[in-house]
Amino acid sequence: MHNSKASVFMVTSGNWRDGLLEITTFVKSQAESLRCAGWDVFLGVVDDRISIRGIMRNFRALKKERTKVRPAVVHAQYGSVTAAIGNLIKGDLPLVVSFCGTDLLGTPQRGLRWRVREAGARQIGFWAARHAAAVIVKSNNLYEALPQSLRHKSNVLPNGVDINLFKPMARDECRDKLGWNKRSKVVLFNGSKDENQLCKNPSLARATVDHLSKIMPEVILHVLSNASHAEIPIIMNAADCLLITSLHEGSPNIVKEAMACNLPIVSVPCGDVAERLRMTRPGSICPYDANILAEAIQNVLSSGRRSNGRVQLISQGLTTARVAESLIQIYRQVQENNSPAWRTRLRRKTCVGSLPS
Repeated sequence: MHNSKASVFMVTSGNWRDGLLEITTFVKSQAESLRCAGWDVFLGVVDDRISIRGIMRNFRALKKERTKVRPAVVHAQYGSVTAAIGNLIKGDLPLVVSFCGTDLLGTPQRGLRWRVREAGARQIGFWAARHAAAVIVKSNNLYEALPQSLRHKSNVLPNGVDINLFKPMARDECRDKLGWNKRSKVVLFNGSKDENQLCKNPSLARATVDHLSKIMPEVILHVLSNASHAEIPIIMNAADCLLITSLHEGSPNIVKEAMACNLPIVSVPCGDVAERLRMTRPGSICPYDANILAEAIQNVLSSGRRSNGRVQLISQGLTTARVAESLIQIYRQVQENNSPAWRTRLRRKTCVGSLPS
């Protein structure tokens, strides 16, 4: 028998691949951190957000499941159709909606049809959020992307990092596991997948490393795209620098994971990266200029040092355990109020890893 007052039904999107249902890594991690904090977490997966038939099938299945498990809170872990289904199945329970990035900012796809589709999905997410007791966004720029009418019940809460998984390890040992040359200088880049690739701005990343290779021939660009979650800490500890060139972001998980591994980061000013790296050295925040980015990476590689990112991440309260505590505060408050009236003060210039009491 689960604790009816400490239980959440998470509605998240997922995709079938090779007969297995895949869901976003951060949702798995957040669910596990809540379970470690004593909460019961039930996952409801939306595997079709496009076809009417698929949406209706998911709605019926998730409503039945929510009725069966009787949670205290429903939490939609994305905007658009995911949030809409969360709203439709919540019954008289309080709903929390998390906006994660592209559901507010979109993706730089070409063509009117795609832009119209994204605008429609965004409005669907806003409709669901208006019926929510609380809204969560991952960074201040996502807060600014919300309609004014939603901001009074919105909270800035980035995803946390599992510092037991993402931790400093010996560089050469990690390179041995990967079969990497120990003399090369490896710049890591998150290539992402599918339609999100354009948002990561790979052309600027390639131009940056091409320019740098003229000065440091041993430099190579390693694009991270298909590695498993367990492999990523090994890759980060084997690399020498992380490069971020994204056109826009919310609170990119890869930056916080690199911080936990003490991997130096050179980035453009996207999302909350500048806030996260304000006291992290070595590393730099640079304009969207390949020459300037290359010079910043050269400075990092020449220093031969790892960063102090792990200490900074922990001080910002962005471990999975600390973020789970903040999330539970939100759940408790919406249970008490069960209305959209709860307000929190947005702290723009300080750590947003934990909410004010």
